[in-house]
Amino acid sequence: MKKRKLRLGKRKSAFLKKKRIARRKSGRKPVRKIRRRLKRRMTHRKSKLRLKRRGLKKRKKTKVRKRRVKRHRLHSAPAPEPAGPELHSGVNLVGYNRAEMGLGEGCRFLARSLESAGVPFGINNFEYGNSSRMGDLSWAHKEQDGSPHRVNLFHINGDQMRYIRAHYGPSLFEHRYNIGYWAWELTELPDEWADGFEWLQEIWAPTEFVRDAIAKKSPLPVLTMPYGIRIDTAFDSGEIRSRYGLPGDKFLFLSMYDIHSTALRKNPYGSIQAFKTAFDPGRTDVGLVVKVNNSKTNPAEVEQLRNELAGYPNIYLLDATLPRNETYALIDACDAYVSLHRSEGFGSVMVESMYLGKPVVGTLWSGNTDYMNHENCCPVGYELVVIGEGSGPYKPNQTWASPDVEQAARHMQRLVVDEGWRSIIAARGQATIRSQFSPEVSGAKIRHRLTELGLL
Repeated sequence: MKKRKLRLGKRKSAFLKKKRIARRKSGRKPVRKIRRRLKRRMTHRKSKLRLKRRGLKKRKKTKVRKRRVKRHRLHSAPAPEPAGPELHSGVNLVGYNRAEMGLGEGCRFLARSLESAGVPFGINNFEYGNSSRMGDLSWAHKEQDGSPHRVNLFHINGDQMRYIRAHYGPSLFEHRYNIGYWAWELTELPDEWADGFEWLQEIWAPTEFVRDAIAKKSPLPVLTMPYGIRIDTAFDSGEIRSRYGLPGDKFLFLSMYDIHSTALRKNPYGSIQAFKTAFDPGRTDVGLVVKVNNSKTNPAEVEQLRNELAGYPNIYLLDATLPRNETYALIDACDAYVSLHRSEGFGSVMVESMYLGKPVVGTLWSGNTDYMNHENCCPVGYELVVIGEGSGPYKPNQTWASPDVEQAARHMQRLVVDEGWRSIIAARGQATIRSQFSPEVSGAKIRHRLTELGLL
C-alpha cells in the first residue's frame, strides 16, 4: 500500500507541474477543472485496486474450499446401498405345508420344532410341481403371504429350488440368511441338485446318512438337524379296524408307502414276501395290511400290487390317502410295523410307529440307523447291491440295500408268539424316539444354531 501511494504522489506532482506551466502561459488559474479531473482519476484507480484485491481474496477462498471438499471426500465412507426391507427376528418356513406325503409331513415336523423352541416363524405354503393331495390344514393358521423374517428355511429338495426361485423371484433370497433342508436316500447326491447350492448359505439334513451324502458335494456347511415328533391324539383301535374293514381279532402287521416315493425303494414287495414266508395263507390269527398313498398317480402300480396279493386272504390292501390323524390311528390299531426298505433318508412312519409303542421290523441301513439299533427294534440285515436300470430318479450305478427276507420272516413269527419280547422291543423304541427326537430337542438345536449365527 505504501508503494502504491508513492506512485500516485509522483503522478500528482507531474500533473501539478504541467498545471503551473499552463497557468503561466494563459495567465489564468483553472483550479476547479483540474481538481475534478484529478479526483476522477484517483477514484478510478482506487476502485480498480479494490476490485483486484477482492478477486485475489475470492480466488484464494475458493481454492481453500476446494481442497477441503476434496480431503473430505477422500476420508469419508462410500455412499450406502439402498436399504433392504425391514425384517424381523425369526424364520420363514417355505415348503409343502399342506401336502399329504412325506415331504409335507417333514415341513410340519419343523413347524412343531420351531414352535416348541419359541422361535418366531411363519409358513409360506408352496404347491408348485407337487401332485399330492393338499388337504392337511393342521398348520394352515401359520401361513403367511409375505416373508417378514430374517431367515428362510426351505424344506424343499435341491432339484426343486429352481421352482422356488421362479415362483417367488430373487427378492425372496435377498437380505436374508437362506437355509436348505434336504433329504436324499442314497450315498451320492445327484448332480442335478448342485444348482440349489447357489441360492443358499447352508444346508440342514434330518439324519447323519443324508448329511454325509450332501457334504461330499456341498460347497456350503452341512449340519444334521433332526425332526421333532409328537402325536397328541388318542385313538380307538377297534373303531379304526371296523372303519376300514380290518379284522378285530388278528395280530396285524402294517406296511405302507407313497407312490411318489417309488415302490422299488420302499420295497412293499419285500414286506409281502416276508409275510408269505412266515405265515400260510390259511392262518386266521395273523394278517398284513398294505396301505398305499396317492395311488391315482400310478394306477398300473397299484394293479400290480393287487396281483401280488392274490391267493392271500389274510393280506389286506388299503388304497386310500388318509388325513394324518387317521394315519396315526391306523398305525396305532395295528400291532407291528414292517419296512424292508432298500434305502431311507429319514423314515417317518418307522419313527411314528416307535413313538406309538409299536415294534418295528426294519432294514438296518441308511437314515433310520440314527434311531434304530439292535436293542430297540427287530433289525434286518442286508447286502448292498447295484441299483441297475429302471429305478426312477436313482442312478443305475449307485448302491442300496437288499434286505434279508428270511430274517424278517423270523422276526415276524417271534413277534406274534413272544409277547414279552415284543413289549420290551416296543418300550425301548418308544423311549428312544420320545427322548431324543421330540420337538423340544429338535427345536433347541435349531434355536442354538440360529443364535450362534446371530440371527435370533
